Amino acid sequence: MTYAARGAPLRALLLLAACCPVVAAAQGPTSVTLSASGGVLVRRTLTSAIAAGGSTTTIGLGEFMPASLTSLDAGVRVVGVRADGEVTEEMLLRRNIGRTFEIQVSDTSRRRATLLSMDPERWQRADRPGVFFGRPGRIVWPAELVPATPTADVSWQSDRARDRVRVMYQTDGASWSASYQLFLGAAGHLDGTALINSGTLDLADAEVQLLSGDIGRAQPSAMMYKAAAARAPQLQIASNGFAEAGNITITEAVGETHLYTLPNRLSFIPGTTFTSALFEPLVAHADRRFVMPGALQLYGPLNQDTGDRSAPIMVAYHLDRKLGTPLGDAPLPAGSIEVYDLDRGGRMQLVGRGSIGHTAPGAELFVDAGTSFDVTGVRTQTEYATSRTTATAGLPSRTTATSSYRVVLHNAKDSAVTVEVREDHAGEWSVLESSLPAVKKSATRTVFNVPVPARDSAIVTYRVRVVW
Repeated sequence: MTYAARGAPLRALLLLAACCPVVAAAQGPTSVTLSASGGVLVRRTLTSAIAAGGSTTTIGLGEFMPASLTSLDAGVRVVGVRADGEVTEEMLLRRNIGRTFEIQVSDTSRRRATLLSMDPERWQRADRPGVFFGRPGRIVWPAELVPATPTADVSWQSDRARDRVRVMYQTDGASWSASYQLFLGAAGHLDGTALINSGTLDLADAEVQLLSGDIGRAQPSAMMYKAAAARAPQLQIASNGFAEAGNITITEAVGETHLYTLPNRLSFIPGTTFTSALFEPLVAHADRRFVMPGALQLYGPLNQDTGDRSAPIMVAYHLDRKLGTPLGDAPLPAGSIEVYDLDRGGRMQLVGRGSIGHTAPGAELFVDAGTSFDVTGVRTQTEYATSRTTATAGLPSRTTATSSYRVVLHNAKDSAVTVEVREDHAGEWSVLESSLPAVKKSATRTVFNVPVPARDSAIVTYRVRVVW
């Protein structure tokens, strides 16, 4: 495929590219920004003989989005790109139409033949007149004609001759994610780790920044060339490629995102992963909360139940993150979180798993992490009645239902707990009466905070009205 700006003819672009060597892109610092969605922004310096005016060079960037290639040097601009999706023999043949090759006929015999055209292949043998359709044998490729990575012919317009140019482009594959460890107890703290997956990215000695935030996602583009999945090496942990644990400096808030810069430069090897600390351990004291989900469905009618219904008691951990404290001032990228606690023998145990969304500085943090073993609950519908009004004066018919519930909570722990019993419903509804105060959290949520003594039970009753 060809991407040529301002109407640059394909034939001229190919003729210019035919005389240009593949250049190494290893001069100057390389900087990479990874986003959690898999997008990669690369900034690097290419060694390339760029003439004054118009010229074309062949460069090896690997897989990238040709339309994103941009010059970062004033006076140089990209006016056209022709990119190869991957290194295949067919692609190399198209680049070498008119070249004479050595052809392996047998273990001891070779002949020479010239490639005349493709689609279909047409060859002219040196030892026999005429034109032959089909490959005359196995091609013996000179090493200098086989690039290590997919190449692209780039057409430049420059105000002067140069031997290098700074560029920026987007690619795909590499990504990162955040992982947290919340430790409970008197020495409670929060650790954060960045897990970086190289994917298909192949870059040496790069400064790495991690982008946290939602920057949107474009529709898949035909301008992104991807190698076949079979070529990607199996994922492995790089035993000699870990970033040393340490602070990632929060460099700045850019737009509506946050950037984290790794303390060490990394070399990306396809198929490997790296880890690095997001921050020094932050003092964090979480309080455990218990939540019983409601009986009402969020939308639609209020239905009649049969018998008692056991309901799981959800466990959540709450962290109050006030600004002006290390924990409160830290922006936390979305990621997975694990909760640990000590047993009586002093051994650390994994007691919960969950996830968090992007959490801005100062925002409270709630971690939903499984269900309680020792705190249980049973809800029983004790009353149910409905009435219906007929449609009049253009108004639709409506149904009104009232229902009463009894919730019995059991606490097998040696300490008292408070369980938040929830009811959630959208539309017209209300709590008519209850044995404990009904706290209206929003138009759709009402809660009852039920204290449950140690090794004891507690009961809350309430009556609701729903119209649909």
